[in-house]
Amino acid sequence: MSNNGQNNYNVSYSVITWLERALKTHKNISSVSRYDDIVFEVTRTDQDDKLTIFCADEYVGGVTFVQHVLSEYPNCNIISIGGGWNGYTSEAKEFCLAAKIGLFVSDELMGALYKDKYWNHVQKDHKGKPIFYYRNT
Repeated sequence: MSNNGQNNYNVSYSVITWLERALKTHKNISSVSRYDDIVFEVTRTDQDDKLTIFCADEYVGGVTFVQHVLSEYPNCNIISIGGGWNGYTSEAKEFCLAAKIGLFVSDELMGALYKDKYWNHVQKDHKGKPIFYYRNT
């Protein structure tokens, strides 16, 4: 992959390479490429489509963060906030749902990549209740 260097979002190499490995081994992903150090282009097998995924490491991703990402990468389909210790505000999630953009922590992302309406994917607990990774700013 190219651009194993600095990025404007201070996403560490370990976070980037973790996501890269997860995407390359995902059963519904046939190809992965990376540019600008933190943006992935993936081709999904079942849907035969391409998605652009922005890799972040934000403890709390709010609307302002999402809008900043989209201003730089207007064709972005999914924003990966980072691991399960990270999260997003309810306002950011609602903003992304309305725009049909996925906003996920890594566990959510892996499930969403199987879905036709990936932006709508919601994990559920053992009782069937939705799990959201809401955090306050």
